Amino acid sequence: MTSQPSSASRRFPHISWAWPNGSRHKLITAAIHLNDETAFAAIKDWLNETDLDDATFAEHRLLSAITTRFAHGLAQMPEYARLCGLQRLNWTRSRMAIAISRPALKEMVNAGLRIILLKGACRVALDMDEQKSRTSYDLDLLFHPDDFEKAFEILAAGGWQSTRGESVLGLRARLSSIRARNFKKGRFGDIDLHRSAYHLASSSDACDQALLNDIQPVSYYGLPMYIPSVEERLTMAIGHGGWDGHSHSDWLVDAARILDRESVDWAKFIQIIKARRLIGPAAIALSYLQQEMGLQIPDSILDDIYSQRRFSKAAQISAMLLAKDTNTLNRGQKIARGIVQGVERIRFSGRDTSHDTPIFRALTWKAVPSPDATPALEQQVALPTQLRPGVWAFNLTLEMPSPRKPRRIELELNGQDRNLSHLQAFHIRSTAAHVVVRFRGQVDIKAGDPPITVSALPGKLMEEGLGAEDHDKYAALPFSIRSAAFQRHG
Repeated sequence: MTSQPSSASRRFPHISWAWPNGSRHKLITAAIHLNDETAFAAIKDWLNETDLDDATFAEHRLLSAITTRFAHGLAQMPEYARLCGLQRLNWTRSRMAIAISRPALKEMVNAGLRIILLKGACRVALDMDEQKSRTSYDLDLLFHPDDFEKAFEILAAGGWQSTRGESVLGLRARLSSIRARNFKKGRFGDIDLHRSAYHLASSSDACDQALLNDIQPVSYYGLPMYIPSVEERLTMAIGHGGWDGHSHSDWLVDAARILDRESVDWAKFIQIIKARRLIGPAAIALSYLQQEMGLQIPDSILDDIYSQRRFSKAAQISAMLLAKDTNTLNRGQKIARGIVQGVERIRFSGRDTSHDTPIFRALTWKAVPSPDATPALEQQVALPTQLRPGVWAFNLTLEMPSPRKPRRIELELNGQDRNLSHLQAFHIRSTAAHVVVRFRGQVDIKAGDPPITVSALPGKLMEEGLGAEDHDKYAALPFSIRSAAFQRHG
């Protein structure tokens, strides 16, 4: 493809098919269109067509930016008080999140860690007035690989918990393979630790190192931190936004702020998007911002992007499916989008088996419960009397009341102060029944490991207020050990 798409065509397979449309397009127009009259007309139309009670959280985030932009100019509208209330709510939640996170951030700074802010935090660090405009309930932090583990240990010591439900021991044992992890503390504390600033499909050691070498210092709520270069921040907004089908559209506002207020080295930007395999998402986002939002992006830059050899038809369609607002996809398109995401994850995911403890998987099957079974969330494993350090093969059979729906069942095999393996059972039945699951594998047992326990874990952090459906799907399941056999390997 060598020419830019025409905004007159929104039909597949034109790139403009993936542009935001309908209600979301109006809100984005109101938030970032360069022409104030066009933007104001868009929010008026949206309010005339939409009941605020039906607005989604993604729309609330855009409404905060719009309310900040027009301020008292919206006072003539009957929804003005509620818009201000939504903005105040988002601002208050964001400030509460910072208040809980700041002690951990300060400890990281005092420990000599170099914290690089990502996403919305960059906007706030550059301009504190953006606090009201940019909703940021979570804080995304990037660390040099050498500092990532230290940052994790600071959070773990401070009582922060992984949202995936992992124990500290289990997470510590797999840390070398983890590129990012979300941690929470209390109701509002929310920190994302990143080893890489991009999705796996857009990462490489060389690109990630270049980002770490090209940062600028900022002050963030009184703490010395850093942000990536202008070109990396623009690429990052496009890369993340073009992956999740507008689960929120703050990334477009972030990109528009960069293009409107900062100077972009376009040659450097194109070099980055080529290296990070983001030609397609960049073409979609920048053409939309130029043609629909009036932002000043040189035609020569878009022509250069469209002429890239890597921008094949297959890559274009994949990028379009990922970037398209999920709510506007039909069933077939959603299935195709899921396949594209799944392929990307498989292609670029992996586990560092040289450092991580192993994971063993098995299926459950229906069984008669043992009469003396006493289910609990943690059980000690009976070990051979003469257990010497070394590699041991194990055969472990657990039983438990089964969940009522198919789900994953998470467990860990732990020593006194370290993880030995992760156990994952797949329950595929849709009816309640007593089940057993058998795990086989090999683990390296050290002198200080016994006693060894099996612990049940939730499938995700069980926060206050979760409903019965989430409880059935994710809660840790009590179990009992039906049999355990260990045999010295080799």
